[in-house]
Amino acid sequence: AKGGAPAAARPATGGSAAPGADGSVQDLDLQGLDPRRPTLRPKLYWFNAALTVALLTLLILQTLPIPVLFLLGAALALTVNFPHMKDQKARIAAHAENVLNVSGMVFAAAVFTGVLTGTGMVEHMARWLVSNIPDALGPHMGLVTGVLSIPLTYFMSNDGFYFGIVPILAEAGAAHGVAPIEIARASLVGQALHMSSPLVPAVYVLVGMAKVEFGDHTRFTVKWAALTSLVVLGASLLFGIV
Repeated sequence: AKGGAPAAARPATGGSAAPGADGSVQDLDLQGLDPRRPTLRPKLYWFNAALTVALLTLLILQTLPIPVLFLLGAALALTVNFPHMKDQKARIAAHAENVLNVSGMVFAAAVFTGVLTGTGMVEHMARWLVSNIPDALGPHMGLVTGVLSIPLTYFMSNDGFYFGIVPILAEAGAAHGVAPIEIARASLVGQALHMSSPLVPAVYVLVGMAKVEFGDHTRFTVKWAALTSLVVLGASLLFGIV
């Protein structure tokens, strides 16, 4: 083409191009959803939209337990959009990898949390942790809680941390005049890193959709997530939130 790159250098449909170090155009292979994929159901757009709105409404109203609502919604969506059993099996198989990974992780996290909580290990860990905090840091329990929340929310579930450790930290802080609300705010600092924890099922869904190994994802994101938590802690101290 006139004044343009040769046809061989142009990206394929659905991709994206960027200039290389030598000025040439390179294909980044950023593939999006195919607008002509066979699973599209344009004639059922309003039905699917209404089903989504109805499901969200029932979830907010808590009409039925969440698993029951999702099962009913999925069954109804599959039956209407893919009336033939062969097509339904193909759709279930296409999402089976993510479903199995997340389901297994949910059960494993539940067992892990149950063992820690049911045996009293969380409470013992929390009291041991508080007993080893120097008395000079007592008036600064908000800062201590914020720092501890970064590693603890990564290596344990939210239930274990917020129901087992934070109440004891709040109890220790109250003895030094630190308000419980300040401990509660500080305990949220580690959530940026927690969302990369292997105990968060949603991570496995995202990793599977991105088609990357969980180890590679962890090595890349953990340092940035930890830095984000430290920035949040610094900002909370600067603005007097903690």
